[in-house]
Amino acid sequence: MTETPADQPATTGAPAEPGAPGATFSDDEHGTLRSAALLAGALVSRAEKGMFDSIKESFAASKAIAGSPPQIAALVGKGGFPELPKGTPEQVEARTLELLGQAVAILRAKAPDLVDGYRAMVLESCRDAAAAADDTSGNELAAIAKVESALA
Repeated sequence: MTETPADQPATTGAPAEPGAPGATFSDDEHGTLRSAALLAGALVSRAEKGMFDSIKESFAASKAIAGSPPQIAALVGKGGFPELPKGTPEQVEARTLELLGQAVAILRAKAPDLVDGYRAMVLESCRDAAAAADDTSGNELAAIAKVESALA
């Protein structure tokens, strides 16, 4: 017996992501995954003053993301321009940490096998950003600890 289209399960959304069998992410979810990853590196970069150091740190953070395994890099490869939180430094930090928590929740729900890889990519990005200006300060280590806690 052949199935008619009405007998077949309905599918919606984008095709499955590489490395996430059956998982599909909405544009908003991709935006959260991307924003969280990129803003985490920026949070570490802002922990110390210095425009030129911040530029080096931003490049280092982006390089770590681009160098992650393809199925992990694909999580942040979509989603358009990352969210740019507004407000005081404390409000920007709070929003960044909130996005990191949301990103992990999205992955736990839709692609739990990618959670550890995403966490590793974000933390490597933060560590690379901190080390890019020749040393890692106490403020940068504190920022990394906050990111790590938000990813738990």
